[in-house]
Amino acid sequence: MKLRKILLPTDFSENAEHALRQAVALALASKAKLHIFHAVLLQAADPRHLQTVLKDYAEHVDQEARKLLQAKSGDLAERGLDVEISTARSLSPLEAILAEVERVKPDLIVMGTHGRTGVGKLVLGSVAEKVVRYAPINVMTVRKDATIVGESDGVKRVLVPVDFTDFSRRALETASAMVSEKGSLTVVHVVASPIHPSFYAGGITRLFDVDPELPSRIRENLEKWLGDHPAEIVVTEGDIAAEILKTAEKTRAELIVMGTRGLTGIDHLLLGSVCERVVRTSQVPVLTVK
Repeated sequence: MKLRKILLPTDFSENAEHALRQAVALALASKAKLHIFHAVLLQAADPRHLQTVLKDYAEHVDQEARKLLQAKSGDLAERGLDVEISTARSLSPLEAILAEVERVKPDLIVMGTHGRTGVGKLVLGSVAEKVVRYAPINVMTVRKDATIVGESDGVKRVLVPVDFTDFSRRALETASAMVSEKGSLTVVHVVASPIHPSFYAGGITRLFDVDPELPSRIRENLEKWLGDHPAEIVVTEGDIAAEILKTAEKTRAELIVMGTRGLTGIDHLLLGSVCERVVRTSQVPVLTVK
């Protein structure tokens, strides 16, 4: 994945600061330009008699945010980074971020997954999930307790959940480009087929017990599907998001790279929830690939 511009939305919280470290590591490794963005959120209710007060308040918050951003950009410039800062006023953090994406046209968004609450929130988990869903580009989400990847010797261990779709193919290609020369790539396929209640009487609770050859057939298909991408293969069964996270822990993955359909409506409820659950609960950074 060639990175030329990285966008980091921040609300100056501890979580956003940790995401900044990740964005800096990627920018330094790829010599990419880093755009740091803060949205000044306005009250949705704007009574006429409060317009002047709200305007003055927004200008004050904007100025304070710019001071913080300028201080950060100055420190990062000393490390050899090309940094640009920007602010915008908006009623919606999602709309502000998407507008900034349109303006900057970055190759990647890096975000924290939990920020402060109240009217000042920007990088709250639900916002990160919405950005993953609606942004037209790849998004890397980072929890505040996640290990920063790519700071030295590149990314060593990457996990890619696959389901044989084009979305998985793009995630695989992105992961292959990111993993270091001495690193390892693991692909995991999770079978999530429910067992009919009639099997319970015989003590059968897993599809793999009904068809013991199924894991081997899936593995053979995965080997063909991988082509020239060398990778360790894991085939498992159960709740998809939970199995992805278990596999990440077992393989000591530093990064999860997974495709996302960017769905809305009923399709999102059926398919998008897996990606969002992984984003919300993963202990390692998650890169969602469009």
